[in-house]
Amino acid sequence: MKDRLESFVEEHRDEFDVYEPNPQVWRSIEKTMRNEPKVLKLSFNWRIAAAIALIIGFGFTVFRVANRTPQPEDSLAKINPEYAQTAYHMAALIDIKRDELKQIQKEQPELYQEFSGDLERLDKNYQAMKIQLGGAANQETVVEAMIQNLQLQIDLLNQQLTIIQRINNKNKQYENKGIAL
Repeated sequence: MKDRLESFVEEHRDEFDVYEPNPQVWRSIEKTMRNEPKVLKLSFNWRIAAAIALIIGFGFTVFRVANRTPQPEDSLAKINPEYAQTAYHMAALIDIKRDELKQIQKEQPELYQEFSGDLERLDKNYQAMKIQLGGAANQETVVEAMIQNLQLQIDLLNQQLTIIQRINNKNKQYENKGIAL
């Protein structure tokens, strides 16, 4: 019980082998193979231009890496890792305290402006010391001054936050008595 197609093929097998395809079929196959997209070859000038662009790009990268100014944090870590860690923790504490200070910006803008100005002066000094650190003869002294500056910023922020807390406490006392400042 073979399939009808299979039985037909078996019966006429010899007839299938006798016939060769028409030569026209081979010509059309050959034409389609010739019409395949050709790979574009770049002209010699384009190859030179690409090579020059690569060389310029590579040279620019090497130049930037060679002339990279070291980051002050990198310099600080190389000079004394303990100082670098201390500076990192102090800077994080300063950021937290600055965020606390920003809470009074809407309520008391004049006071906030004055407090921010004091902090900005200390921060500018710190940034200047970071720049000087790379070329300083006595880097340990500069690092110690940087740590001292950070400590001054923390102390100043603590004083400012204490003043704000006192003002808020006074305002609450007056509000409780029915008198507002």
